[in-house]
Amino acid sequence: MKRHVPFILTLFTWAGVASAQPAVELQPGAQLAIDGTSTVRSFTCKAGVVKARLTPGEAGGSLVPEQLATALREVRLEVPAGQLDCANETMNEHMLKALKAPENPTILFQMSGYEAGAGKDGLVPLHIRGALSMAGASRPIELEARATPTPEGGLRVRGQYALRMTDWGVRPPTLMLGAMKVGDSVVIRFDFTLARK
Repeated sequence: MKRHVPFILTLFTWAGVASAQPAVELQPGAQLAIDGTSTVRSFTCKAGVVKARLTPGEAGGSLVPEQLATALREVRLEVPAGQLDCANETMNEHMLKALKAPENPTILFQMSGYEAGAGKDGLVPLHIRGALSMAGASRPIELEARATPTPEGGLRVRGQYALRMTDWGVRPPTLMLGAMKVGDSVVIRFDFTLARK
């Protein structure tokens, strides 16, 4: 029985180190918006809620620009479709219908990997790969973002991604008996701040 003690101690030590690894959290005030156009006017739908699960990578969640390449292993972002607000109740209803929200209540981005470029003047370019799921469809995407350190030791990440709704099986809404037609192309903008817990 005694010969198993070193192994058990090693196992508990490893578990303690793993659990002590600092977590990374999405800070309050996360912004995500969808910009689009129509035959009448342009519009913006803002996400009322953005949920995130961030798993530290080899750098242990360090948000120092020099270690960003291995700071995170997993990023999972969720936006409740019902929390999108286009500042117009009729537009909200049509957007939720187009997104098939009752059957697919969550817009999800699951990161599969990323590369951090060389930082310059406190800004680090990021190339992010992952899968975007909405309206019951999932497609791989790649996008560009930029990261800058915050005075509090966190990291601000901003970027955007242009897509066509029909690529996800989303039929652009039509309002006012067809007088207003929403364009197929939209741009998703995001502005997030990350911090170690």
